[in-house]
Amino acid sequence: MKVLHLSTFDRINGASIAAYRLHRSLIESGVNSAMWVQNKVTSDPTVFGPRKGAGKYWSLARPWLDRMALLPAKAFRDSYSSPSWLPRWDLGPMKEWKPDVIHLHWVQGGFVPIGLLPKLATHMGRSIPVCWTFHDEWAFSGLRHYPPFPREENLSSLYQRWEEKIRARKTKSYEGLNLTAVAPSRWMAERAQASSVWSGHQTEVLPNPIDTSVFHPVDRQVARRLLKLPQDQRLVLFGSEAGAGDPRKGFDLLRQACRTLADSGNRFGLVCFGNGSPGDLGDIPCHSLGWLHDDASLALAYSAADIVVLPSRQDNLPNTGVEALACGRPVVTFAIGGIPDIVDDGESGFLCPEEDAVALEGAIRKLLEDYDLRIRMGKTARESAERRFSTEVVVPSFIELYKGLIG
Repeated sequence: MKVLHLSTFDRINGASIAAYRLHRSLIESGVNSAMWVQNKVTSDPTVFGPRKGAGKYWSLARPWLDRMALLPAKAFRDSYSSPSWLPRWDLGPMKEWKPDVIHLHWVQGGFVPIGLLPKLATHMGRSIPVCWTFHDEWAFSGLRHYPPFPREENLSSLYQRWEEKIRARKTKSYEGLNLTAVAPSRWMAERAQASSVWSGHQTEVLPNPIDTSVFHPVDRQVARRLLKLPQDQRLVLFGSEAGAGDPRKGFDLLRQACRTLADSGNRFGLVCFGNGSPGDLGDIPCHSLGWLHDDASLALAYSAADIVVLPSRQDNLPNTGVEALACGRPVVTFAIGGIPDIVDDGESGFLCPEEDAVALEGAIRKLLEDYDLRIRMGKTARESAERRFSTEVVVPSFIELYKGLIG
């Protein structure tokens, strides 16, 4: 069985990291798996994509050229909109690889235009089953990756017309194809099934797998020493690819909760990883780890913390939440999107009402002030990750899905 994964990146954003982990886990399980990417950053020979020369420069230019279509709608800077109109004539390794299954992941940024999907699914006269992991809503919406915030609802009339036009193009492109959606969370499955664009296509719920032999609890003192973090502080961890700058990740809500905690006399430090600066936190010590490029460093960061906070306003099945559980750390978060599939409220962490910074502060306070509760929840978190998200549990389900699609 030959599986070809398509992803804009191999290891840059959360979706591509999840795709790459699945790809490598399949290989370790004996599946003939490969990846085709637009922007390759690893040296992995099982990943096809330009790493130098004109091909590399062209791959870097494609996202910006694709976004040029948003200029008339005054949405060029909207990173959560993708027109995916830029044509692609090459089909990468399709001819040589001859996959039995095509697995799409996050393919925006000028990588896979809407009209290319029928060509992939019927390449060389073969009907190739396609499964598509919905890391966000773009596959079954128009331009948007997620529903707009209230602050974004005043979209131009031109943008709204394009939104409807692209929805129609997707609906037409999907007709007659053997398509199956893989929703990492129940919430994403419900969103897809409610969309007229995806109507009539199969949807399966399968989480992204995680290697629990890599993401595992490390002695807290050792982790802090290696990361040069203080041994005598209670530490709260926040991590995001975009750092504190992405409003969907809700760092402003965490900042508000932390300031309230500090004003009431609670002493703790905040650890952040990802791009961007957390900004002014007053008297709260902030330790920035920057961008962590490998899983071992991520596991150290989680293990060094006492609590992991995931204050997202919108999210599917964020890697951060699953990684934190695997490293035995309780997670404080909001009951939004697919996050309830990760955290069992009161068992492996706390689920707070949506965007409720007061409830967030209360949950963080409860864990900071109760060492035994942190230890108990951390143990439950680890057990939950092993039972629900480990490669040993999840990857066989993907293999069965592929076999069923091939028939």
